[in-house]
Amino acid sequence: MTADEAPGARSMGDAVDELYGVFGLIRRPARVEGCSHCVGPDEDRRLLDRPLRSLPPEDLARYAAKALNTWGGAEEFRYFVPRLLECAAADAFGYPDPEIVFGKLVTAEWRTWVADERAAVEAFLRAWWAEALEDHPVRPGIATRLSCLATTGVGLDPFLSAWGRLATTAAIRHLREFVIDDVEWWPDPRLIVFWDRHGPGYRQVITWLTDGRLVAAVEAAFEGETRDDVLELLAEIHTALAPG
Repeated sequence: MTADEAPGARSMGDAVDELYGVFGLIRRPARVEGCSHCVGPDEDRRLLDRPLRSLPPEDLARYAAKALNTWGGAEEFRYFVPRLLECAAADAFGYPDPEIVFGKLVTAEWRTWVADERAAVEAFLRAWWAEALEDHPVRPGIATRLSCLATTGVGLDPFLSAWGRLATTAAIRHLREFVIDDVEWWPDPRLIVFWDRHGPGYRQVITWLTDGRLVAAVEAAFEGETRDDVLELLAEIHTALAPG
């Protein structure tokens, strides 16, 4: 995904349909073998005995946690990708956390998959992010979505740029929550919860928060805003970003 690709060209529903259409070309596995100490001998039947799209999250959750580690390989994982991402994006598993599921894309080396599969995953990620910028609140929240994107290895700049336009009230409300609840500012800015602090995504977010681009966007939004409640949100964001 390049830096000039704007997230959200497709609706979430269209992006989900595309996932199922593209990955539906992968033959359903006859079995999904696992570590005999971790997976029961017939535990894969509940994964394979019904159409993928109707597979309940509770039946898929254990596989979602163990996939590519102690249960199945990359080929089986590709078959389950549409339902795994759909459920993780809705935070439907309880456990594993969405970041764990999205992170398995890297383990499966999704960047080496055929072009249509890569494009379908990228379109899904863009649509999922755009959905958040249009609604507030969302589940999972914006901080979780951002860390999920980082775990996939995609560059975060297009997503941050879309957020930084502050084009919707939802985007402003999410930003206020993020800078107040999900960033520790002293002694240096630090993202909390589920982040690899050595990864490129982490550095991209910290740079976005601190290099002046976001402050300028907030100030521009403030100048064009007339609603008192939104002005209060922008003022709180500005204080967090530029307390001096």
